[in-house]
Amino acid sequence: MSVVSERIPDTDAATAALDPRKATMHELLMFERLYTDKELQSPSGRYVLHRDATDTAVITDTERDEVTWRAGAAGLLLLGQGHEVQVEADDGAPAWRSGFAAPGAQYLILTDAGELELLDNAHVLLSNMRTGPVEARALQNAAPVADITASSYLISETAKMRRIVVREQGGNLRVTEVRPNGSGGSHDIVAPVDWLEQEGTLLTWRMLPVEGRKTKARFLCLTDAAGAVLWNDFAPNPVAPVSAGVPYAYGGAELGVGGRLRHQSLTSPTGSHTLIHQEDGDLLLYCHAEHRTVWSTGTGWTHGGWTEVTADGDLVVRNPHGALVWSAGTSDSGARRLVVQDDGRVELLDEDGTSAWSVDAHAPCDAPAVDTPRGAVLRRGQILRRHSLTSADGSTVLGHRDERRLVLFGADWTELWYEHLGNAERPGLLLDEDGMLRIIDDERPPLGGPADELRVEPGEVLLCRADGTVVWRNGEEVADPGSVPADSAEDFDAWMEKLTDNTAYCATVVHDTTPDEVLLRLGAAPDRIRTGTWDDLLTQSEAEDADIDDACVAAFSLGPHTLLVEDNGWLALGTPELSEGTFAVTSYKSINADSSFLVYRDGEVVADHSEEGSAEPTTSEVRAAMAAMDADDPQDAAFWDDLELLCRTAGVRPTVADVTGPAKWAIFPV
Repeated sequence: MSVVSERIPDTDAATAALDPRKATMHELLMFERLYTDKELQSPSGRYVLHRDATDTAVITDTERDEVTWRAGAAGLLLLGQGHEVQVEADDGAPAWRSGFAAPGAQYLILTDAGELELLDNAHVLLSNMRTGPVEARALQNAAPVADITASSYLISETAKMRRIVVREQGGNLRVTEVRPNGSGGSHDIVAPVDWLEQEGTLLTWRMLPVEGRKTKARFLCLTDAAGAVLWNDFAPNPVAPVSAGVPYAYGGAELGVGGRLRHQSLTSPTGSHTLIHQEDGDLLLYCHAEHRTVWSTGTGWTHGGWTEVTADGDLVVRNPHGALVWSAGTSDSGARRLVVQDDGRVELLDEDGTSAWSVDAHAPCDAPAVDTPRGAVLRRGQILRRHSLTSADGSTVLGHRDERRLVLFGADWTELWYEHLGNAERPGLLLDEDGMLRIIDDERPPLGGPADELRVEPGEVLLCRADGTVVWRNGEEVADPGSVPADSAEDFDAWMEKLTDNTAYCATVVHDTTPDEVLLRLGAAPDRIRTGTWDDLLTQSEAEDADIDDACVAAFSLGPHTLLVEDNGWLALGTPELSEGTFAVTSYKSINADSSFLVYRDGEVVADHSEEGSAEPTTSEVRAAMAAMDADDPQDAAFWDDLELLCRTAGVRPTVADVTGPAKWAIFPV
């Protein structure tokens, strides 16, 4: 490639070539053209690849006003055929080939040394325009973050997935997952790299519990020398329950030693300022007079965790694994309590009231006193805005995830209920003077009421009248006391909701056949049939990196019959052999609401009530099911009430207990 050094002419055209209004990129994807309205920029912005007044691609050193490289012809520069940097004319014809190429190159970048480099689809460095091909070093499975450099990357490979962590030019880390067919994705790690570079730690992959489920999945983790997880990518997945902190005056102005804020708040005596620990892990101070955040620890990247005053007098923020991510640095200071003052000061005070640490985020402001909600109750006329309510036992919190979303957190910190607060300038939740619970400045109808208080109790948030009558619970209106509850015996889909949330599934009932035999008929190899729960199946599918084309199938025993459930597949639809010498029925629903309903007997399809099937019941089993459902059209029933039609046609009534115990299961790889 030709390298030049020339002074940029002092012309309007040259100035326009560096127009800051151009779309700035930091990488050029293969076959993406460098048009005149785009420029490729180095991380610091010193070097820019753009088209000059002659429509030729050039690299400009903006500090020295020099062109340091020029393409061999005018036209559109791209990383094109042969993974080579080249130029094509406006009509698409080849105009120039640079000779700078690398097999597998997918991205072109510009470094702060003013050099072009080629990266593969995982952003691993392949070649430099000046020094030539690069043999990047693979760090297998685990390595200190500091060892991941421009020329070394972390990698973990299975038969189904290749996972890579690279360090990009700006210093951040990028994670890429690629399957053998080339599909996959990538994202930047949001945790600060300098925090991840702790001495004695390793970056690696672990199977961890999935939040809100009993299954496990593979996560990128930072571990300490003893192997304990300090952090994991994407979501908060602590490996052990977090113990409760010391009780305190929830929503008050002080937090003592051992006290914890988890999605909770402290508010100054007059209500002028609130210190909040949000669900994203940020600890921030909100000024109600100025309606803005005036201070923050910047720990929103932790996605959870808690804040506490430690026994040795430090104020700290921890992530969901309990790892320290921020500290006031006051260990051994004698501080015993954290206090939020009316003038906006936040202080750590010792037993004598002497300040060991403070936040002076803005000039003192004399905001008028506000009737602030505290403890577990929001009363008429009060607004929940950047505050929290906590049940008396501390187990349940109604708090902010961020400014726009209220969440009810249960004892295990899962979400029990949430409400989006809309797009008002100052969003909040108001129990109005008329007793109606409203979102401020929102056109939606009231959430509930009339009532006299919103109360947080263990596991629930209640809208109550003065006499204790509950009119609303966790966002749902409470039925009149005289109403008759639905007959749980008529619930035909609770078992599927337990397994798949009723979103996508294929369910089959095979008469007079064992689970092992059903899986063998489906095509499972005998050594692939295992015993375990549904959650075990999903965990194993994660361990094997099963993709969308692989089928995860569990076979549950229903007396003499077998219930077959496919989490991701439709094998039963193409396997009438399941009914050899017996009877079977299958119902399938995709995430896009595509559906199929088939009845088998003796290895043949004897009825098809799918969307393109028959609207007439042609078997005695379906006719009997339709009569019991008081339905006329089996196609409609198969679409709207498919699980009831399945159960009635097969003569079974699965329960949640039937599908939560041990089953036989197999994973069918493609």
